[in-house]
Amino acid sequence: MDIELFTPKARRFLAKVAREVGTRTPRELADHVEDIVYRQDQWRGRACLNMNPAEGLLSQRARRVLASDMATRATEGVPGDKTFPHNRQNDFVDELEATAIGLIRERFGARFVEWRHPSNSLANAGIFFSLLKNDDVMLVQGLDGGGNYSYQSCGPAGLRTSRIFTITPKGSTFEVDVEDVARQARKLRPRMIVVGGGKVLFPYPLKALRKIADSIGAYLVLDAAHIGLFIAYGEFQRPLEEGAHLVTLSTHKVFGGPVGGLILTNDAAIASKVTSITFPGLIQTRDLNKYAALCVTLAELEQYGPELARRMVSNAQALAKALETNGLSVLARDGRHTQTHQLFLSLGERAQLFERRCHSANILLPDCALTGDAPRKRRSGARLAVHELSRRGMADEEMVEVASLIKRAALGRGRATSVAADVADLLRRFPTNAFGFDEGEPLMASGARALNSQRRGR
Repeated sequence: MDIELFTPKARRFLAKVAREVGTRTPRELADHVEDIVYRQDQWRGRACLNMNPAEGLLSQRARRVLASDMATRATEGVPGDKTFPHNRQNDFVDELEATAIGLIRERFGARFVEWRHPSNSLANAGIFFSLLKNDDVMLVQGLDGGGNYSYQSCGPAGLRTSRIFTITPKGSTFEVDVEDVARQARKLRPRMIVVGGGKVLFPYPLKALRKIADSIGAYLVLDAAHIGLFIAYGEFQRPLEEGAHLVTLSTHKVFGGPVGGLILTNDAAIASKVTSITFPGLIQTRDLNKYAALCVTLAELEQYGPELARRMVSNAQALAKALETNGLSVLARDGRHTQTHQLFLSLGERAQLFERRCHSANILLPDCALTGDAPRKRRSGARLAVHELSRRGMADEEMVEVASLIKRAALGRGRATSVAADVADLLRRFPTNAFGFDEGEPLMASGARALNSQRRGR
């Protein structure tokens, strides 16, 4: 893409980096890249309280296989009967893929799994291109009602259809208004109804929505990008059993694996359509090393998943109460704040300032749109998640400490350095992944650190 199409701010940044690259020899450039990765790992692992729901914490054991030779190898087709490459070249990856598929089917109660998509957004795109025709109508949750960009007119759904209508949010906690869905379904006759996305606090009324979908011949899809762990280990709901035709989810984020997307269904006809367009229509060769890392993650979850899911929910609820004690407004329904790892603050016009001040103190969390905010303009909320804190081993008592750090950071007034120091002190007490097979190995002990050390010793 021509950089002239970028924003002025982006063009200035690209020009600055291009000038710097021009002053380095090729070896110096490679050294600089290693140094960037090393500094990122150290900052994220030792200095930052990461509460961004869109990210995840990969175990060190999974990281090691992610850096394997498999990263450069190709595979096409289905495990056990690949189309390319031929002979024995797929033997190893086939076993990995079959392992992942088997574990995912069992945990989610799914007959069919499409495992090849590189992200949840592209898994959604795979559904849209498989099941929709141009000009089909979609009824979806809007961005301020909890939805995802991938099924808005500006995302992959917009490539398939421009006839996308949004569900009216019910209350302030991103609930689906079933009566509104029924009314719009009768009027618009959508081919697909999509609920779920990035803002999830409580289970969805899937049984009621399935009745509506059946009455008009529509597909019902749940985007479970942020809640896969809770579905898998019985801490949320069982969407395929409750009526969803399809479920998409991320293998990273709360799930804790490498970045990827899954499509789950119990319908053979739907699965056939999705599979046929996934390969070779959308995906040809893919990253074999990601399947290895996913299998390690799934093995860790087989041992730690139920306890980890319960810890995340407990921590989110404890943090919500502690934040309210510190005078912050946390979204709630009937006195309950969340049944997942997320919670939301209502901040009004202070949302962006709140985000900046927290980031200055190395507390990473995004501002976000709440119900009633103008699309892609005013954002009056903040979105917090506790999955990384929980994986480190933090519990309810630490959530009280975290709430205090957030409140201090939000006040500003020159406190950022002091709060950042206290954040680092908290992280030093929890330096490892407590829910994996890392055997006490410090987080972010990446290959870049070893390479960086070797280079510095040259």
